[in-house]
Amino acid sequence: MSYRSRRASSALSLLLICMGSRAQPPAPAPDHCIVGESVFGCRSESAVAQITALHGDADELKERLAADVASGDCRMFVPGERVFVTGVASDHAAVKLPGDTVSYWMPASWSRPSAECAAYTTRRSQREKLGLAATTQADAPEPGPAETLSRQSRPPPKPAPTACTIKPVMTDAEIAVCRNLNR
Repeated sequence: MSYRSRRASSALSLLLICMGSRAQPPAPAPDHCIVGESVFGCRSESAVAQITALHGDADELKERLAADVASGDCRMFVPGERVFVTGVASDHAAVKLPGDTVSYWMPASWSRPSAECAAYTTRRSQREKLGLAATTQADAPEPGPAETLSRQSRPPPKPAPTACTIKPVMTDAEIAVCRNLNR
């Protein structure tokens, strides 16, 4: 093989390699989203387990989480933030942000598949998630037409009597009130 043909062959090979490296398929879209507020994730699954085990002591929880976030061992996530699930173990999931190289563990219920993200628009605080406060009650579903009609046909409830009034004719409820007040 001549010098020119070897050089042309090398140049052609280099050109094909460069073009092949540029023609990469697009990165896949994140498959999950973060649900709720005050969502945190930690590099180690055991750190998440320790933090979520701090039931009832809000001050210790805040201090521990603040220290872990400041050290870089944990990070806070934004509600609705899109992530990839990179691992699952018991009731925890490891998630990674697009373009990031580090995965963070969190309770698996704090991230949901992308198809379900729209259903999780309610706000839950960190205190509720960790059992430190009462959970937020969701709004009651709208009543159906049959329920609406049955409610409209009922008379409003009578207020309970608060004082005993002796009358010639008394109902059982009025007698019971008088008995309870006289004791």
